[in-house]
Amino acid sequence: MNQLRYDFWRTFSFSIFVVLTMVTLSADAASTIIPYGKMTIDGKLDVGLEAKAAKFDLSLVCIAGTIKDDYFSTYLSYDQDYLYFACTAKDNDVSCKDVVSRDLKDSDYIRFYINVEGDYKKRQQLDGKGDWAFIFTPQNSKGKWLPMLKECGYNGPGHGDLDGDKVTKKRKSGPINGGWYVEAAIPFDLFEKKLRDLEKTNLGVYFIGGDTDKGGVRSGEVRVPAEGAGGYWQSPSYWQPAKFGPFSVALEDKLATLWSNIKRF
Repeated sequence: MNQLRYDFWRTFSFSIFVVLTMVTLSADAASTIIPYGKMTIDGKLDVGLEAKAAKFDLSLVCIAGTIKDDYFSTYLSYDQDYLYFACTAKDNDVSCKDVVSRDLKDSDYIRFYINVEGDYKKRQQLDGKGDWAFIFTPQNSKGKWLPMLKECGYNGPGHGDLDGDKVTKKRKSGPINGGWYVEAAIPFDLFEKKLRDLEKTNLGVYFIGGDTDKGGVRSGEVRVPAEGAGGYWQSPSYWQPAKFGPFSVALEDKLATLWSNIKRF
């Protein structure tokens, strides 16, 4: 009897999962779903990262030179308190000497843009309260594997040009085969938001990666393919829709989460 009951609820829960997934995909067909899942912030590439995070490939070269269209990939996930960000980059010469420009443009970098209010699409400047632009480098200016981090307003009001630990202490980087890796946990408190607020929001996200070699001047840049108006480096109209999803990507985690929720009733 117990086995029959278990089989029934297992089948029932899976059916609900399928229905909810189809509804979510239909309602948000154009949005990337950011899954629930924690990253370990230790400077080492997470095992199975692509299976537990939303992946974005930067494939549109906007400054030709030392960079190609398959050099950068970024990843997003979240938990109760943090938005997790990671980046893998191909690079045979890590250079992070620029510490004075507003966005570290003459260092190797990855930029992560996000709007947490859902009001980004019709604007060409970062002039909304919910607009954020974070710039990470894989190393500090002394060549140590510790990411420099800046928040940049790009001619908008910004949020005080925050940098380093004022954005997050939870950031690490390290070498990977043929390049480098950066990861960070950005607290929701920075956005003055709670998880329940962000779960209801149609987020906007965007990424731009840059390469600098020994000359100390940016030698290439690549971004997520997108159409928009204004300068792609400072216009939210290029940003892509994303939403927090209720489940992690892995099927077994989806079923476990759904099953635990059903058992509450």
